[in-house]
Amino acid sequence: MSEVIQTVIVVALAFVLHWWVKPYPLRKWLGVALVVLGAVGCIALNQTHLLGFDLGLMASFAVPIGVVLFMTRRHYATVD
Repeated sequence: MSEVIQTVIVVALAFVLHWWVKPYPLRKWLGVALVVLGAVGCIALNQTHLLGFDLGLMASFAVPIGVVLFMTRRHYATVD
């Protein structure tokens, strides 16, 4: 599978996660997990492919997706 198609799929998943994950704790911990797993995956899964997906590329996109989820963790929080 080409890298362009893989990138489009990951960006679409990022938009879905940003829109769908609304609870504060879930958004925070999913963001932390994506940053940590993405950083480890960038090192450990550099040239690994699974079902046609480049896992190193996916890991490199997991880091900014996790950062965005963590930084916007209070996006859907209600103000009392």
